[in-house]
Amino acid sequence: MKWLGFVRTDWPSVRRLGGVLAASNLAEVLAEGAATAALLARVGAAALPLALALRASCEVVVSLGYDRMTRRRSPQRTLSLAQWLSALALLLCAAVFEGRWGAYAVFVTLSSFTRLRVIHFGVLSLSELGEAAPRALPAVYAAGRLGAILAGPLLALSTWIGLAPLFIVAAASQGLAVVLLRNARGSAAMSTRHAAAFAQLDDAPPSTFQGAATPAGGNMVTAILLATIALAVGRLALTTQSGAILEARFDEHRLAQVLGVYFAVANLGALLLQIGWVGRALGSGRLPLLNSGWAVVYLGAQTALAWLAPSAGLALAARGVEGELRNAVRTPVANLLYDVLPVAQQARSRTWVIGVALPLASLCAGALLTWLGSSPPTLAAFGITAGVALLAATLWQNRIWTDARRRVARPLRPSSPGFG
Repeated sequence: MKWLGFVRTDWPSVRRLGGVLAASNLAEVLAEGAATAALLARVGAAALPLALALRASCEVVVSLGYDRMTRRRSPQRTLSLAQWLSALALLLCAAVFEGRWGAYAVFVTLSSFTRLRVIHFGVLSLSELGEAAPRALPAVYAAGRLGAILAGPLLALSTWIGLAPLFIVAAASQGLAVVLLRNARGSAAMSTRHAAAFAQLDDAPPSTFQGAATPAGGNMVTAILLATIALAVGRLALTTQSGAILEARFDEHRLAQVLGVYFAVANLGALLLQIGWVGRALGSGRLPLLNSGWAVVYLGAQTALAWLAPSAGLALAARGVEGELRNAVRTPVANLLYDVLPVAQQARSRTWVIGVALPLASLCAGALLTWLGSSPPTLAAFGITAGVALLAATLWQNRIWTDARRRVARPLRPSSPGFG
């Protein structure tokens, strides 16, 4: 247990929360793989820009509506209800999945329930773990990746059982998550600040550096906003380009098999990276290296899709950079960047960035790509421009964060208040 960073008394909560997350990830990866394979095979990659924009909009509407509906519930009951709703939605997906429009509707709407889990699992984790959260949450999220790894081989079964039954398996896994939630201790109401702190997190621990209020706080919000818009635009281009490559090479069931292998290998690699390096790098103050390092790799992926000969390996590698590598490396960094702001401003800043700017940028970029046509030159221009903008924004973020960290670490003079 020591090598994972938590102590023996944390083990019951780590085991329970890790099991809930693993069951949820198993369901979500199965559903995402099946929905992606069906959309590409039945509708085509050209539909991806608008579909992804509509997906982002659905996530925001569902998240805000669910927040209003469950505001007075405990974290445990809120997450349990979200898991039940997800299980019911998965069963409905199995029923309406046939045909082009069924696949399109499933792809657009299903991730909204994943977003609910992301938000409210983080709230419950903070409520249950309390002061142990900084040391125990990395182990919880590492355990959760095991579910995503297991989903890979199950996706490969689609050749024999079809894609629709995978949604039934996913619904059963969500039911298991609800059973594991019954003994969760998160019964107290969670503050808005803690809820917002996990609004964007998929597998990131809470912040370990609490910055003081600085004049540069507004600049950091602007830098984060620019990076978020660049990511939204770049994701549309990268996902559409890689999807077109996969669409041209595989039929529906073969693509589900390929995605199954991809999810298993990519999540295993992300798990090893998180355990072996990311935590230590952040602990030693190398946030700028992780932040801009991932941006360089991301720009490289966009450039490779634009200039190299298309291949399945290239498409999957690009998806891995934007997906699993981003979750393992950049998501913890993004959480820490907000610590430059005063605590009272963090929730509002996250709401504007994640709840407004991200879906709005996705919607506008998706509509523009749909109007212009998703030709390779257009997608390449969108992707490379977004990659350059992201790299510039991360360099700006690094400078602001480093300056703020230096101010906090600077020792106070003896004449300062607090030194008698």
